[in-house]
Amino acid sequence: MLKKDGKYFRLGLTLLTVVILSIIFALTLENLGTVFSAVKSVIAVFSFVFYGIAFAYLMNPILKLVEKGLLKLLGRSNMTERGMRKLARIVGVIVALLVFLAIVYGLIAMVLPELIKSVTETFSSENLQNYYEQITNWINNVVKGTPVEDWFRQRDPIRLIQDWLSKEQQNILAWLGELVTGAYGIGKVLFNMIIGIIAAVYLLISKEKFIAQAKKLIVALFKPKRADRLFEIGRLTNRSFGGFIVGKLIDSLIIGVLSYIGMVILKLPYPLISSTFVGVTNIIPFFGPLIGIVIGGVLILLQNPLQALYFLIFELILQQVDGNIIGPRILGERLGISDFWVLVSITVFGAAFGFPGMILGVPIFTIFYTLVSEAVRKSVRKKELPEETDKYYPILEVDDLNKHDRDSGESVPDLDGERFETEYDPEEEFEFEDPGE
Repeated sequence: MLKKDGKYFRLGLTLLTVVILSIIFALTLENLGTVFSAVKSVIAVFSFVFYGIAFAYLMNPILKLVEKGLLKLLGRSNMTERGMRKLARIVGVIVALLVFLAIVYGLIAMVLPELIKSVTETFSSENLQNYYEQITNWINNVVKGTPVEDWFRQRDPIRLIQDWLSKEQQNILAWLGELVTGAYGIGKVLFNMIIGIIAAVYLLISKEKFIAQAKKLIVALFKPKRADRLFEIGRLTNRSFGGFIVGKLIDSLIIGVLSYIGMVILKLPYPLISSTFVGVTNIIPFFGPLIGIVIGGVLILLQNPLQALYFLIFELILQQVDGNIIGPRILGERLGISDFWVLVSITVFGAAFGFPGMILGVPIFTIFYTLVSEAVRKSVRKKELPEETDKYYPILEVDDLNKHDRDSGESVPDLDGERFETEYDPEEEFEFEDPGE
């Protein structure tokens, strides 16, 4: 009979585990779409938790500021330390929540009336008539002197639109159905955000207790060395998410304000609504600024095409200032990953989880990239090989690492067996920088 701590028992258990995992992996690949949908459904159910964590990160700086000030004031009283901390926490959470709700209400109060006014003016009967005349004149000027001029002059554009609508009724009805579905989805998001705010309050009140419970669970399940590694990953995650979310919001607020001031100075239409779109979409790295510029540009284009061009030029200049001056000052010189990986992370996480994925994809990928980078450096260090990435540019085989001395300018063989001098300026090797506590 095999002993549970015997060699063959452990070997058999290992083989059984490998077989089971292989079967699970194969089934997952065969039903990847179903598995992916199931994962999305589970994440959707717990989306209020993710909103709660995000809102807690946003309110936490205000909470810490209020707590620090109150503890100084209460230190002169006769209250016990536990009583002071409890009171400071409750007051801090209330103040943080009120500030958060005030900001949200202020944005809605400013943007919603302006948005309704912009849509009403844009699609008023008078403006629609002007748009019709402008488009008709533009088409006539474009086709003038061309073989299709007579064809366009014999047809009324309104009649063409009506004919097209009558042919596309089914598609239009399907589009309206998708619109209703989208509205329902927006309602679910708003509901989850409201529940997320409530969850954020609970998280802030008992954040130390939740962290302690998580540490206790890790210690119970893992060996000390593995538990310490998980603690380290937790600290890295906290720094990445906290620094990125808060820093990106501050950066977006600055860009929105600067956009509004610039549009007022340039006397461009819809400065408030356009600047709000620019600031909000700026939260999304890479694609975000372009989305905001397009939305604002379309609104202005319907009013005045020339002013839309001014808006486009101004916003592109502002984005260059943000990308090279403002953003690096707030978030650090770099997120720790190249623009290519930023593009990949936004595309993948955005396709999987929508708008929240586009925002959180970059810090999540940064954590993954950091962990992989640390593992690679640790591995090459054990093999007594150089950690600097620039020393790997010219090599053809591993032995070249021992032969090549970058500082001395020693040459290495090229693909044809010749020799060449290694004169290049590689990018600095990635080192993770904390975006802030």
